[in-house]
Amino acid sequence: MVRPWRGKAAAGVLAAAVGAAVLCGAGRAQAGAAVRLREAHTGTLFVAPVFLAQALGYFADEGLQVELVEMESGQLATTALVAGEVHVTDADPFQLVQLQRQGQRVFFFYNLANRVTLDFVMRTAVADRLGVSRQDPLERRLAALRGLRLGITRPGAATDQYTRYYVRRAGMDPDRDVQIVTVGGGAALLAAMRTGQIDGFMLSPPTPGIAEAEGIGRILIKSSEGDVPEFANFLYTAMATTERFARGNEEVLRRYVRALNRANAFLRSNFDQAVARLAPYYSSQATAQLAQTLRQLLPALSADGVITEESMRNHLTFLYSERIIPAPFTAEEGVLWTSRYLR
Repeated sequence: MVRPWRGKAAAGVLAAAVGAAVLCGAGRAQAGAAVRLREAHTGTLFVAPVFLAQALGYFADEGLQVELVEMESGQLATTALVAGEVHVTDADPFQLVQLQRQGQRVFFFYNLANRVTLDFVMRTAVADRLGVSRQDPLERRLAALRGLRLGITRPGAATDQYTRYYVRRAGMDPDRDVQIVTVGGGAALLAAMRTGQIDGFMLSPPTPGIAEAEGIGRILIKSSEGDVPEFANFLYTAMATTERFARGNEEVLRRYVRALNRANAFLRSNFDQAVARLAPYYSSQATAQLAQTLRQLLPALSADGVITEESMRNHLTFLYSERIIPAPFTAEEGVLWTSRYLR
């Protein structure tokens, strides 16, 4: 049995494995047959290597038939993962800590982003009224949040956590000094901004760039470009799977990460061609805008999928210091993450 972490598996996982037997069976290679793999994602730009591996046929080269399933939020994606509806998904450490505390054995196996990639965009009319722009000191940009209606995807999601962090960092109370409004995914957040129902939101590209291109929003904070120094060398999001799937599918996961690394190499060596192949997956954004946004985001994206203990520790320390998790959680390899499939 593949067990890339330490410690004793929760008894509930073994029971769940029985219900997942059919799904795991779909992941095992048969002679001459492509291995079926279902992947959940949130459609954000940091999953570009996944889309590129699909578009360029790298998954097919590895004998994988990958089905991409878009979810409205990371929480829904991880719910689908532990329910056995998908085999892998992008997720963040907070989600995995929650799941492990609930006895669900899930782990990261491929890094996607080494920094927080959420961009904060403010409704243009509000930014004009307040006279604030990205050129202002970060403290002034954060102070401008006071009294605003800020949209999030759902309570407890990364959009909620980091919105609250920015408000607290400005010395305000997120439950008193701003109004946090649950809206939904990227399309819903854009619609709410167009109609003036919210004054701002944060989300990973490309959605904030779409708001700016339409003229309805102005990006004030780009953590992916270093606007928030504490979010450097910070494991923001990675691909995750479950113990029950990894058990009989170690070679499948190795093939999967090989395809992603080929895609990452192509993205960096053939950028314009990569953008052209990615454009159909991000059809809500003009190709020129997609190229600009992706080029700006590229330094935040992992080039090789490697997870380090330090980057995991930095994120977990943030979660604990902000009281998002109730107790410290180990960052050692073999608990929340492994690089075994890259070796």
